[in-house]
Amino acid sequence: MKRRIGITMLTIAGLFSSVQVLAEKDYEDYSRSELRAMAEESRKSVEQSDGWQTEKVAVDEVAVQGQWNSVPFQTRYFDYPPEQLKLRWKELTRAISVPYPSPEYLKLRFERFPVFKEELGPDFDGDYEALSQQILHVWRLFFRGDFRAAKDYGIQLGAYGKLPAYLAQSIQALYLTESREVKLEMLQDVANQIADYVDEIQGMKDEPAFREDYMVLRIGYAFAIGRLAEEATPMEALMNNYLFKVSRALDDAVEIDPEHPVALAMQAAKDANIIRVVGKLLGRLTFGARLSRVEDGFEASFAQVDDLAIVHYEFANSLIYVNRNRDIYRAFEEFNTAIGIHPKSAMEALDSMYAAKRLKEIQDYYLNYKKSYRSFERERREYMVTTDENLYNVLKPAFLVSEYVKRKEAGHEFSMAD
Repeated sequence: MKRRIGITMLTIAGLFSSVQVLAEKDYEDYSRSELRAMAEESRKSVEQSDGWQTEKVAVDEVAVQGQWNSVPFQTRYFDYPPEQLKLRWKELTRAISVPYPSPEYLKLRFERFPVFKEELGPDFDGDYEALSQQILHVWRLFFRGDFRAAKDYGIQLGAYGKLPAYLAQSIQALYLTESREVKLEMLQDVANQIADYVDEIQGMKDEPAFREDYMVLRIGYAFAIGRLAEEATPMEALMNNYLFKVSRALDDAVEIDPEHPVALAMQAAKDANIIRVVGKLLGRLTFGARLSRVEDGFEASFAQVDDLAIVHYEFANSLIYVNRNRDIYRAFEEFNTAIGIHPKSAMEALDSMYAAKRLKEIQDYYLNYKKSYRSFERERREYMVTTDENLYNVLKPAFLVSEYVKRKEAGHEFSMAD
């Protein structure tokens, strides 16, 4: 399975060859003016669709539909019967702020956006009470960590069943998938789902009654694209329009809800990642990434909700991205905070587990690797691409750069079997 990374999501077919050639060149081979010119083209392309993906990118369906690993703990720990699910809904969705899918909630949306009702087919008899219970069961499966069951059941229930279904796929891809390429295929498949609902989503933005729905979809889309961008080289991120797509989505979300904890944190992490990819000056001048917004954004997020492991470990990563070793001990503290948070769902448990894995990775870099952080990232990427290992996978041990370098120097040839 070879991923066609050179494809720009919204580009016309005639540009395909040139995009591949550009993506194969190293970011450092271009002058600052050339990079800014390419970035401007990317920005214009994204603005035409307000940052949304309007066409689907081909994915490997065999990879997406393949076997899914189970969570490494008993799902009963996070199983919420219907009455408990309703009682604890706000607590369980404090990260993503999903409205409770009551019969009244669903009916209002299906009547306003008929396509949601039409996709259920002619057998749907308007029983929103039954539909609500079915969708809530998908959420129950998601919260307890039965991600494959949530995906398979949720996609049968229309747009509001697909929401927890594809959230389940996102978490499965990120934390439980062994292959990096499979992870990317699964995340792209999640992003593809937006193409079916772009008109409805844009309509939601214009009506205050549906703004919460819009925010959930905007942030979910940014999450999938952002994770794709993380895995890309600087040129791949630029040529695939990832940077501007994520920027547009998160800037839009924060403009609509300036106190949304995850939107604030993701916007701050986005700025840190842009600085990591293109540097502080080009990041500010070309992409609007502001160094000051990194810490300010996380502080504003923590002021709203301070017990989300993913936000704490992203803050730790962001401190390293923008300040390298200067704030390494602050980063260690944030990782440890993430590890110590008591999870309320399977997703949150996996967030904490990854924080523990990432902490080991960064500690080894700082204590045992005597080169720069940029060199560390190059070694890490080399290993990831050579072995096709998903380094977010909590089922595998942490990547230790010091051990990797020793084995390379000893003549070990790495492959996908490692």
